[in-house]
Amino acid sequence: MTKENYSHNKIMKCANSLKIILIACLFLALTAGHVSGALPEERPGAFAMVIDVPIRILSLGLAMVGTAFFIVALPFALSSGSTGDAWDALVAEPFQFTFTRPLGKFDEWKSPTEESDSSELITSD
Repeated sequence: MTKENYSHNKIMKCANSLKIILIACLFLALTAGHVSGALPEERPGAFAMVIDVPIRILSLGLAMVGTAFFIVALPFALSSGSTGDAWDALVAEPFQFTFTRPLGKFDEWKSPTEESDSSELITSD
């Protein structure tokens, strides 16, 4: 392979990589407009946003503890048929509080669509 072919191939690879990055950026820019509709209507105060950072770290730790308790309680939940309730209380809600709640919003953090019971997804037949 000559030096010219090598540099031409290198330029083509860079051009293809640039095209992929450009397409990805355009895709993200188009989808970012739809995300703004999910933002809360009233903005929490600065203090609430600042205090939310250590609370999220603490809630992540508590979500891990809840997951461990769910694993321990799983045999009892399976025998009583309350696996879905145990999952919601010990795993799903703590992770939703940690990752899906808007920054600085502590009360009414669940939307009506998220309050649906996920126990229908987990059945113990």
